[in-house]
Amino acid sequence: MVSASRRHARKPAYHGRRVSDEFIYGNTARELRELGQGRGSELKLSHQTRRNREKAGHMNPGYILFLTLAMVMTVAICIQYLMMRATMTNMVKELSSLELNLNELKAENDDTENRIKGAVDLEEIKYRAMNELGMQYANEDQIVSYECEDTDYVRQLVDIE
Repeated sequence: MVSASRRHARKPAYHGRRVSDEFIYGNTARELRELGQGRGSELKLSHQTRRNREKAGHMNPGYILFLTLAMVMTVAICIQYLMMRATMTNMVKELSSLELNLNELKAENDDTENRIKGAVDLEEIKYRAMNELGMQYANEDQIVSYECEDTDYVRQLVDIE
């Protein structure tokens, strides 16, 4: 035997929804009815609500023109945005290509520089300069120091004794 408390168990709360206790048997659908119909209660709308609904149903030409202009401007802005985005994408691709080219040229330049440095023997140059051409290191009395203001090089305007 089922206890009395189980027979009258709480129904789940349906926030704002109306739950019907009716159950439809069979495989045919019955005609649906709106809430409030069939029980004698009609929805009563205030005069202001009815007037607002009627007003919302009509659009004046100025409002239609405004909506059309807003839509045209929105489409134009979207097209402009897409064109700028495509231009930016192309620029990024071009920049990437130029950076790749620059890196290749730098690598080639470094290889050429290393090859040239490897081909030059500084000891051989020093030997030929001192023995074959008679060059010597400068003495202390041959070195002349100059102070230069605001420039990073010195111009010789007259011959130095």
